[in-house]
Amino acid sequence: MRFPKNALVALTVAACLPYLALKLLWLSGGTLGIPRDSPLHTAGSTLWVLNALTVLMDTVVVLLALALARPWGRRLPAPLLALPLWGASGLLGPIALGFPVQALYHALSGAAPQRGSGNGSGALLEDWVWSLVYSGFTVQGLALGTLFALYVRERWGPLLGSRPARPVPLGPAWRAACAAGCAGALGIGAVRAVEALGLWSADPADHGADSRIVDGCFALFALLAVAGTVRLLRGAGRTRLWVPLAAVWSGSGTLACWGGWLLLGAFSGGGQVLGQRTDGLLNLLHATQAAAGLLLAAVAAHAVRHRSATPAAAPAGAPPAAERQTRSR
Repeated sequence: MRFPKNALVALTVAACLPYLALKLLWLSGGTLGIPRDSPLHTAGSTLWVLNALTVLMDTVVVLLALALARPWGRRLPAPLLALPLWGASGLLGPIALGFPVQALYHALSGAAPQRGSGNGSGALLEDWVWSLVYSGFTVQGLALGTLFALYVRERWGPLLGSRPARPVPLGPAWRAACAAGCAGALGIGAVRAVEALGLWSADPADHGADSRIVDGCFALFALLAVAGTVRLLRGAGRTRLWVPLAAVWSGSGTLACWGGWLLLGAFSGGGQVLGQRTDGLLNLLHATQAAAGLLLAAVAAHAVRHRSATPAAAPAGAPPAAERQTRSR
C-alpha cells in the first residue's frame, strides 16, 4: 500500500499548493485574482487575520496527509489525529460533494455560476479563482478521506469491522446530550431542506441554484449525523461498525465546523466583507448547528469508547474465538 499512499499524499499537497500560494500572495499585499472594484481591497486587518488562519488550516491538511501515510503516524495518540481530521472532513466534505454537483448543473443548464459580490457592488474574486480553489478543496477532501480510510483500517480494523448487537448504555447526562443534539440537527436539516426546495430562505438575497445545492448538502449531512448516532448507540446489527461511525463523523463535523466558521465570520466582521448576513436569526441557526454537531460528536466518541472496551461480535468471515486463540499460539 506504500505507492497508493505516496500518490495520495502527493495529490493532497498538489491540491493545497494553489490555495496556499494565493493566500500567501494576498497576505503579502498582492492582488492576483482580485478585481479592482472588489470589497477585499478595503477589508482591513480582520480579513488578513482570517486569511492567515486559513493558511494555517491548509498547512494542517498537508501535515495530516503525511501523518496518515508515514509509520510515525501510527504512533501518534488517537485524539491528536482525530480532532483535526474531524474538522478537515467537516469543512471539506460539503465542498467535495456540492462543488461537483454545482459544476454539473452549470454544464447541463448553461447557467452562469453564482459568485459572491461582498458588501459592495463589485465581484469579490475573478471567476478562475473560485474554480481553482474549490477544485483544490474537492481533491483535498477526496484524497485525505481515502488516506484516512486506509489509516483507520490498518490501526482499528477489527473494531470498525465488528458488528455489535447490544446498545450503548447512556446515563441521564448523555441521554440529554443525545436528545438535544438530534433535535438541533433535525431542526437545522429541516431548515436546509426547505431552503434547498426553494420554499423559504433565511437569506433571500443569496438563494440561487448554487446556494440551494449547498443547502441540500447540509440537509443531507444533518440527516447522516442523526442516523449515524442512533445506529451507533443501538448497535450496528448486520451493519459493520464503521458505517454508522462514518455517517456521524462526517455529519457532526460538517454541522459543528461550518456552524463555528460562519459564527466566526459573523462576530469578527470578516463575513460581512464577503457578503455574509449576520442578523440574529442566521446567527441563531449557525449557533444551533455548531452546538448540535459538537453534542453528537461527543455522544459518538462516548459510544466508540464503550464499544472498544466491550467485546463485540467478530467481523463476518472471522474464525471463532477458540480457533483464533489456537492459531495465535
